[in-house]
Amino acid sequence: MPSVASGKARGPFDFELAAPSIQAVAAGGPVASRVLDTPRRFNLVGLRWRGRVTPEIRLRVQRPSGRWSRWQELEAHSDHNPDGRRGGEPAVSSSDPVWVGSADAVQYRTNRPLRGLRLHFVNVRSQLRSARAAQVAPPVFVTRQQWGASQCRPRQPPDYGTVEAVHVHHTVSLNDYAPEDGPSIVLAVCRYHRNSNGWNDVGYNALVDKYGVLYEGRAGGLDQAVVGAQAQGFNTQTAGVASIADHTSAEPTPETLTTLASYIRWKLGVHGQPLLGPVTLRSSGGSATKYAAGRSVTLERVIGHRDTGRTACPGALLYARLEELRALVSSGVGAVPTFATRVSGTLADFSIDYGDVVPVTGLLSGPDGAPLVNETVEVQTNGTGLWKTASLTTTAPDGTFATELQPRRRVYVRLRFPGRAELRRATSSRLLLHLRPLIALRSPATSGVRGARIRVAGTIAPRKRFVTLVVQQRVAGRYRKVRAQPVRARRGRFTTSFVPLSSGAYRYAVVSVNDADTDRGSTGWQPLRVRR
Repeated sequence: MPSVASGKARGPFDFELAAPSIQAVAAGGPVASRVLDTPRRFNLVGLRWRGRVTPEIRLRVQRPSGRWSRWQELEAHSDHNPDGRRGGEPAVSSSDPVWVGSADAVQYRTNRPLRGLRLHFVNVRSQLRSARAAQVAPPVFVTRQQWGASQCRPRQPPDYGTVEAVHVHHTVSLNDYAPEDGPSIVLAVCRYHRNSNGWNDVGYNALVDKYGVLYEGRAGGLDQAVVGAQAQGFNTQTAGVASIADHTSAEPTPETLTTLASYIRWKLGVHGQPLLGPVTLRSSGGSATKYAAGRSVTLERVIGHRDTGRTACPGALLYARLEELRALVSSGVGAVPTFATRVSGTLADFSIDYGDVVPVTGLLSGPDGAPLVNETVEVQTNGTGLWKTASLTTTAPDGTFATELQPRRRVYVRLRFPGRAELRRATSSRLLLHLRPLIALRSPATSGVRGARIRVAGTIAPRKRFVTLVVQQRVAGRYRKVRAQPVRARRGRFTTSFVPLSSGAYRYAVVSVNDADTDRGSTGWQPLRVRR
């Protein structure tokens, strides 16, 4: 096996930043950070906060070249946690870490403010820049020593249980890494799991990169029943292997599937387990599992993390291939390259007013990168937890397609190619389309008399039960709030009033808070001059 490059290489290091001043769209509403220039370059980053909330998080990083990455969605969880045998439930919640390669600035968005938010960064590239693992099948693997685990020593000796099934995960890393990045990614994930999440060691028993390289995970012996922190409630009865990728947006490569199957086949065999058929496991409970303590659950020998945990892991595109993976495990035959297709898309705007239409465009390409012509693409939306096909469109001679959406609520949008005989189906990454309610005032007053009632009336669409009238008065050169009163809206209409108690300059607006259907809405400020 190759070893770490010699020379005066600085060891890996971690650092953290507290969340900076943020711009909240509304109390309890979406939050966007400013661009954060980090004091040192980093290779992996994740977020940690106080409280048991699971926000939506998106993050992007700036490369040393100055170019920005795409926005990456990070799964928020407490779902990979230990079973509570040491230390109990974690005091904080966290995101999955994301491997970014090399970056020196970051920006994030969340759908709500987070208490005590901190960003944890890991830099390992200075130590492992030249390390590269041999691409071989189990039981040959990249050892902990070879990927640099001396820089991520376990807090305590390992615990041992049994292996009756194998959980499959994904690390939610950016997918554009090079072969030589694998050891660095594993070390960075380990340091994040240990130093940010507070776990004993890296959570997974093994990891596989997109080139088919297998890495030893948690310390204690790859052939042993080491208890990981990869599937709360079932850690003592299962092994966990993670694909180093984000399988919400990328299909697993044939090399990944082959190595996953080889490792699982070997791992089940080492522990005397059948390769196929059901197995009954007993949950030890925890907030991140679907099953209460003591509940018996019958599962397959090869399962996705979502089968037992409250999570989307291992991503829709890998989860859809689990039946194929089970067949590879039982047959011992490696995966063959598939005729993979790719569909990508974007929205002309990611935040629109109620009633507006938003153009949706994209590209469908075949396994050789050439455009696919005259193929049907489904435009799907998800606003209630289920994906529904909103419209169909057809690709042009250059593989592009264009259509429009007119959503009635805030929705996720994705593009899906259903596939056909020799072409696999493909799904784009999901895009969040924000929707602002439309609030309008009818004949708004621009002047009034001190002590006389000012009438405020208008409409809101989509209909809401309540809106809020906000009144501000200009005092000493600044506007200060003097009233904020809830107003009942009936059938999309509202009427209220207020009485200015002194003369001078005022302004008022009617607003609505963000909810399950829409973002915050506002009429904008209406100026009002009050005379004596």
